[in-house]
Amino acid sequence: MATVRCLIAEKHIKEAGAMAAAGTLGNGESHIYSDERTQGLRLIVQKNTASWAVKYKNKTITIGWVYPEGQRPLKTATAARELVPIIKGLVDEDTAQVEPFLIARYAGRDNKAAIAEMRPVVTTWTLQQCADAMIEARTKKTAQSPLRKASVDEIHRTLKRPEMKDLIDTPAVLLKRGEVEKVRDKVEASSGISAAKKCVSNIRTILSYCVEYKSGDSGLDHKDMWWELLKTDSKIKARTRTPSLVDIIGTLRLIDFYSKRPLPGRRDGKRGVRPNVLAAAWWLILTSQRTTAALALKKVDFYPDPNDDGYYLAAWDDEVMKTGKTHVLPIPKRVVEHMRPLFEAAQDHGSQFVFPSEHGSEQGDISVCRTAVRQLIVRLEGRDPHMKNKEGARNLLGEAEILHWTPHDLRRSITSVMDEAGIPGGASAVLAHEIKLSEHLGEDALTEAQREEWAANRMAKITKLAYGGGTFLKLKKTAMTVWTNAVLDAWEAIQKPQDQFLEVAE
Repeated sequence: MATVRCLIAEKHIKEAGAMAAAGTLGNGESHIYSDERTQGLRLIVQKNTASWAVKYKNKTITIGWVYPEGQRPLKTATAARELVPIIKGLVDEDTAQVEPFLIARYAGRDNKAAIAEMRPVVTTWTLQQCADAMIEARTKKTAQSPLRKASVDEIHRTLKRPEMKDLIDTPAVLLKRGEVEKVRDKVEASSGISAAKKCVSNIRTILSYCVEYKSGDSGLDHKDMWWELLKTDSKIKARTRTPSLVDIIGTLRLIDFYSKRPLPGRRDGKRGVRPNVLAAAWWLILTSQRTTAALALKKVDFYPDPNDDGYYLAAWDDEVMKTGKTHVLPIPKRVVEHMRPLFEAAQDHGSQFVFPSEHGSEQGDISVCRTAVRQLIVRLEGRDPHMKNKEGARNLLGEAEILHWTPHDLRRSITSVMDEAGIPGGASAVLAHEIKLSEHLGEDALTEAQREEWAANRMAKITKLAYGGGTFLKLKKTAMTVWTNAVLDAWEAIQKPQDQFLEVAE
């Protein structure tokens, strides 16, 4: 380690930046410029970095960077010297205040404003803590405005986005509208307009809750509710993709084919489609339900219809439904018989879910990921982002002349088939339960002794809800029979020896 004592000037800063950019020093080596004018100020060069630091009370605190570019840039000795007495004063008072000060300083405030803004941070919540507090409060049984599970999951997805990394640990009182807008724009660029809108909406919800109920803990004040002005200046284009039965069956054929062998370009020998994802794909196609709810189906909520031996009943609690209403769907026996071996192949640890995740266990039971089938379609198009070596990858859908589609697009497909069959209301009946229900399907008793009785009571309640709509259930049964027969008839029609379609796949 070499230390040069000097009056740090522009030439020294340029030298330091050039050394760091060139990687002149080896691992563990450093070159230090110690400022003669301001005691404790250092310009430290290491292999690929050149940083300003304050050495004080046996602490060396980095306050800015010359290189690399863009990381808390501090380009002049004058600016660095101005920070030294402030940093020393903060260390004397409480070292924990240094980082909040630097966050505010590099967010655009001058030194005085940064000092004024960082003081509440020591005892007030970060954005993550605000979110955690809101979720905890609004998922209690006594919550005045309870959050549904789907909403909680959406908030968690927002906070876990890589673009949110710098925001979640920032004290809520230091967040600025411009910073959030930058994150919004990055999310839109990486994940689309819908994701950006959800990001903005979730941040507004979190901060509004805390300013109303947790002002003291969060430090937020109703006098400056800047987040209420957050918007997205982009409009979601109406989706028109409507996969035809030919496209759906063609995709299913590829999925089935690669459930027994690796996808092109894969050298690990593993089959391209896991059993639980194969079952999930079929279920989504045959029921056309939203993925989050459809794949969260529990075994206890899927059983033979006691009033009609030609059907089963599948039910979902209001908390997993986007409509916020309990949904009961009649499933034709033909569908159940087709799905039965797929259900059995998907089970691996006695899960409570019909479609368990391979990452779940008895202790941490979860259903298959809601994006699993959509990601599978992406892989069939040779666009797997996790595939390091893309050599040999192919767009199997493109080669089979199948246009890109997602599970959500199936909702337009079933509507089209219902219209052609002369039952335009059938799709609405299948896709969303329109009866307003007064009873929740909640699991009211969990002790082992009561479990059998609870399951029987729950089944009776589901059946009652299903038949409470009278002709409404009849419409659902008609619609489900027409749609699933169309899919299964088309599937059975292609169960022939290897033909040209799969020669393309091979």
